[in-house]
Amino acid sequence: MTETMASLELNKYMSDDVPEEKSVSSKRPLQLGGALAVCLLVVCYLISDFVITERKAEILEDLKARQQITVDGKTEILRTWLDETGQRANQIANNPLFRLFAAEVNHSGGADLPRALANQLPYMQNAITSFVQQNEVVAAYVVGEDGRAYLASNGAPALTDQQREQATGHYSKKEIGVSSLRVNGTDLILDFLVPVFSAQSGPKNDGSDVVGTLVMTVSASNELSEILEPSRLSGDGEQSHLYQLTDGRYYRVTPDKVPYLSADGAGFSKGELTDFALKNLTGQIDPYYAVGKDVEGTSLALLQSETETSALQSLTDYTYVVFGLAGSFFVVVISIFFGIMFSMRSASAKAMADQYRDLAHQINAQRRLLGSINNTIEEFIGLTDAAGRYVYANPALAHFVNFPVQSVPGKTERDLFGDQAARKLNDMNQQVIDTRQSTNTMLELEIGGKNRIIRVEKSRLLDDEGQFMGIVTVAGDITDFIMHQRQKEELGRKTISILVHMMEDNDPYLAGHSAHMNTLSDGIARIMDLPENKKQTILTGANLSQIGKISIPSEIRTKESRLTKKEMEIMKGHVGKADTLLNDMEIDGSVITAVTQMYERQDGSGYPNALTGNDIDLSARILGITDILVARVSPRSYRKAISVEEAMEVFRSNPEKYDQDVVVALDTFLTTPDGEAFKESLEK
Repeated sequence: MTETMASLELNKYMSDDVPEEKSVSSKRPLQLGGALAVCLLVVCYLISDFVITERKAEILEDLKARQQITVDGKTEILRTWLDETGQRANQIANNPLFRLFAAEVNHSGGADLPRALANQLPYMQNAITSFVQQNEVVAAYVVGEDGRAYLASNGAPALTDQQREQATGHYSKKEIGVSSLRVNGTDLILDFLVPVFSAQSGPKNDGSDVVGTLVMTVSASNELSEILEPSRLSGDGEQSHLYQLTDGRYYRVTPDKVPYLSADGAGFSKGELTDFALKNLTGQIDPYYAVGKDVEGTSLALLQSETETSALQSLTDYTYVVFGLAGSFFVVVISIFFGIMFSMRSASAKAMADQYRDLAHQINAQRRLLGSINNTIEEFIGLTDAAGRYVYANPALAHFVNFPVQSVPGKTERDLFGDQAARKLNDMNQQVIDTRQSTNTMLELEIGGKNRIIRVEKSRLLDDEGQFMGIVTVAGDITDFIMHQRQKEELGRKTISILVHMMEDNDPYLAGHSAHMNTLSDGIARIMDLPENKKQTILTGANLSQIGKISIPSEIRTKESRLTKKEMEIMKGHVGKADTLLNDMEIDGSVITAVTQMYERQDGSGYPNALTGNDIDLSARILGITDILVARVSPRSYRKAISVEEAMEVFRSNPEKYDQDVVVALDTFLTTPDGEAFKESLEK
């Protein structure tokens, strides 16, 4: 690379026209040179400032994306913990005896309990105390509509006025609520407010049948501290913070440090907390770049921050490089200009030779400066000749491939990166040569026994006449960023698994339903030889096919007789709920389409949109048939189960309703050894 740089033509900076000597002042060339120097200096500064500003914008955009990924993940973890903890209370709140007792107490209107209820009180007291001990919560109470706690676990402290007000206010709500955090000695605690419905509660649960509020007090310090701990991918300046909404502003929560709840100083407003910006955090000397997110259904919000110094560290190095290059360019051009000017004023060849020799020394010094700058940047830079052999590699590239920098020239892509990566890199080289366009891609390599992911960009290097000289390769290690994204995706998959298990645990008729659909859908997809991305869409859709039914009251989902017309309309609402949930979870659009169209039928008799024919996605048609088959071979109290063959006969005899290509593929799968075994297990 050094020799190539040395061969660049400098004459392009020089004028072909030599000014004639005229009777002008000897100061004029110096004035012209001074004006040129000032103009060139201003231009170099403005361009450098523009480039640095653009680089800063890119760094902040990347920082914003990383912080948003982190805060989204931690918010999801906190929301999942709150949901799982709140669901524990259903163990006792949904117990029929407990609900009946609560209804009778509520019916008494706050007066002295009838003797029969008073006799039951010790048993209920033991039950709620046992619930507290088994679930390792702080305390539990059942609060009547008048604010009186007629049940409390042993050792539970007296309810505060705020707790009573929250409990009575929850009588009009059907869902589980979460209170604000508060300090209890050396711990942070919060309350879960769980409505207790009458044992004779109607199917709508519109709030009129609430007979009590179960208040479950839970310790939160340890869980919140773990969530706020930095991940292994966090940098030195990165931190996670927790805030709580108080009197319309967010104030800092420190679960591992006194005071746990801070109301000192100015809190953040909603926009100030959630928007990405440079913020001054309470108790911090340096300003932070930070972005926040509310935890849905609570007064809490998470904030992910990084100090300005840490976030812009790379910009400092970049600034030195840019101004160094600009300064080098300025010195070279001015040196050339004055060299030409002095050479034209010289009357002798020796004087001109001396000028060019001095100029050469200056150019060599600038080359050394450029080489020094090139050796400090983190990006990998290499140059291959027309034969595909490296003629130059900067230290960053040599270090990455674990070769001494002096030994890289003469080596090929295969020598440096191995056979598998070399094939891809050589394909990129050929593409650059054929198309005369730059190209870029991402590669996964095994370097030094570790898997690394790099972003590679290749472009042509041309000489002054536009002739091809070689290929410039610029690459960067993006392993940490990609691994961070994959960690977020894994968190999403775990969240989906938790939702599926919660749904099946709350509905005995759905237990194993998604798994059976998964097996059948996979078999159909293989028989139909669908592309891999389509298979993945179908399998994911099978796992999430019943998710919308979480929103349907359990009295309707588990009803032991046929649903009325009104109940059926309520049941159909699960499709819209599934659409909302999956969009909030940022599930792929093809999966959402498959799940929300699986109840449509070829003849337009399905729901929710009465789609027909090929307007229904193929994935949805496959899921729809497998859903019907699994449901029909499963018995219900109001109908008998039918055999798999009987279900298949229904599909065959209704071609206007069911896609016969899918039916044939299902028939074929059921005749395979795997299909026969599955059919036998399903009919059992």
